[in-house]
Amino acid sequence: MKSSALFFLSVCLLIADCSEGAIFKSPSVAISQIADQFGFASYDVKKKQITLRGKFNILEMEGDSRLASFNNVNFWLSGPPMRRWGRWNMLQNDVDKMLKPLLNPSAAVKNEGYRVVVLDPGHGGDDKGANDLKRGIQEKQVVLELAKDVRDILKRYDIDVRLTRWQDVNLELDERVQYAEKVRADLFVSIHLNAAENDDSSGIETHILPPAGCPITANAKVNNRDCAAYSGNQHDGANMALGYMLQKSLLKYTRAEDRGVRRSRFQVIKNVSCPAALVECGFISNRKEREKLMNPEYRGRLARALAEGIIAYLNTVKRAHNINA
Repeated sequence: MKSSALFFLSVCLLIADCSEGAIFKSPSVAISQIADQFGFASYDVKKKQITLRGKFNILEMEGDSRLASFNNVNFWLSGPPMRRWGRWNMLQNDVDKMLKPLLNPSAAVKNEGYRVVVLDPGHGGDDKGANDLKRGIQEKQVVLELAKDVRDILKRYDIDVRLTRWQDVNLELDERVQYAEKVRADLFVSIHLNAAENDDSSGIETHILPPAGCPITANAKVNNRDCAAYSGNQHDGANMALGYMLQKSLLKYTRAEDRGVRRSRFQVIKNVSCPAALVECGFISNRKEREKLMNPEYRGRLARALAEGIIAYLNTVKRAHNINA
C-alpha cells in the first residue's frame, strides 16, 4: 500500500498544473541525444522524417506529428517531435513511457505477474456493440467466439485463462473490472470490433492507458479527466510492452491496416490493477473487413494472433523473473 500511495503522490505532483483544454507539454530531449543514449547506430533526418536505426530496432517519427513507428508497428506519441534551436526534440515523457518499454520490455515488466489472464469479450445482452443486422453480424457474438478461441489456444500452454462473460449476457463495465480484481488477474485483454460513419475506415488498433496527465490519442489537448492517476497507471511501462506485442502479432497474422497502439482512457483498462489493453480487431462498417470477420478462417487467425501476443508478453515477464519460459 505504501508504494501505491507514493506512486499516486508523485503523479499528482507531476501534473499539478494540468488545466482543462491545455496543450500537453513536458520537458523534451534532443533526438540526437536519444540516439546516442540508446545505442542507435544512425540518426537520419530528411525534412521532417526522422529515422533512428540500430542493430535490431528501427524507430521512425515525423516532425510535428504524433504518429511514430517502432520496427514497422505504429504507435502514437503523447506529443509530436518539435524543432527547436535547429534540432529535433522528443518529449521526455514519451522517452520514459513509450520508447524505454519498447527497447527494454523486460525492465518494464519485471514487477508484473504472469499466472492469470482475463479475456473480456466486449458488450453482450442488450448491448450489441457494432453490428450489421442486415448481414447477420454482431460485435457481441463475434468477440465472444474470439475470446473462447483464444482461451482454447492459451489453455494448450497451461495458461490459467478466465472470461468475464461466457454467454450473451449484459455485463456492466464495473463488473468486468471487479471480476478481474476477484480472480487477481495479472493481465487483462478486452476484445472488440470497430465501426465508423466513414465506411472506408479500416484496420486494427490496440488501446492502452495514457500516462497520467497525458492526452488521449483522439485529442491533443488535456482535459480534466486526463489529469487523474488511475489504477492502470501503475503499469504504464508494461501496458506499452503489452500493446506493442498484441498489435505486432495481429498485423503479422492479418496483414490489416496498422492503426497503431493508441492511448485511451476506457473504463476497463484504466481501473484494473494489472497491465491491460483493449483491441479493436477490425471494422464491421467496412465491407471488406466485415466479410473477413464473417469468415471462420480469418477469425481463427485473429484468435491465434491474440494468443501469440499474450504468450509473447507472458514469456517476457517470465524471463524478467528468470523463469524458463
